Amino acid sequence: MTPPDRQPTLPRDHTELRRRIVEAVTADDRLMGLVDYGSSSENREDRWSDVDCSLFIRPEDYPEVVAAWQVWIGQFGPLLLSFVGDIGNYWSVIEGESFPIRVDFNFYPADDEHVAAMETWPNAPSSVESMVLVDKDGRLAPVVARMVGRDLGPLDMPERVDLVIANFWYYAVRTWCKLQRGPSWGVRFDISFIMHGNLMALLRLEAGKIDRWRAADAASGIERDISEARLAQLNECIPGPEPASLAVALANIIRLGADTSAAAAERYGRPPWPRDLAARMISLTEDV
Repeated sequence: MTPPDRQPTLPRDHTELRRRIVEAVTADDRLMGLVDYGSSSENREDRWSDVDCSLFIRPEDYPEVVAAWQVWIGQFGPLLLSFVGDIGNYWSVIEGESFPIRVDFNFYPADDEHVAAMETWPNAPSSVESMVLVDKDGRLAPVVARMVGRDLGPLDMPERVDLVIANFWYYAVRTWCKLQRGPSWGVRFDISFIMHGNLMALLRLEAGKIDRWRAADAASGIERDISEARLAQLNECIPGPEPASLAVALANIIRLGADTSAAAAERYGRPPWPRDLAARMISLTEDV
């Protein structure tokens, strides 16, 4: 996918790849700014991290740059994959010395509207310098300065607590009903994706580990954010390959969900949660 007459050398790692991008943006008059919206801007990166960048383009040059985005990205290393994802991000994979490196881009016109919109992004950089990589007209840094170190917890805590609890118990009933038709991959998916996701959100609410709620999924770092006892209970909620394990996992999820729903409702001072529904679901699953 890289033009055959210009095969770039392999970047050593994502840090080297990001350096190449910074150099290219700095040298291109069409490109006004570059920000890192990924883990490296918050000092969370490791060698397996990807490169997450948003590129601000001079408005009159925006159509031209975006139309040729794959060619532009191809200058940084052999391009193994490139496509526009479901959420409109420009995603690619570049060959590296040790393994392929993921590169995720957003492209924006460098106008006041899009620069100001950065403040709505779910980011809390450790410093302006860690997020702003190129800022040719000085408009990006002041916006990012207001984002440094901020809390990314839920914007409306009461609403979020109520919704997580309600979602958990609605899908508990739904998943149990599907299981009554017999073990299936549909039930396995509901347990592994929907029920586990809501359960880990409840565990985070119970533990108060919600500072990155808007920036990451509930599973990210759950091992370090909840107690060893809760983690052991969570591990019992994983079904095995045997069909019978689905019922056991769901029963454990429901019991742990009842405990964490009660704890979350109490911690955040919410109205009575659906205790009667929880008791009913526990009774329906107590014999597995």
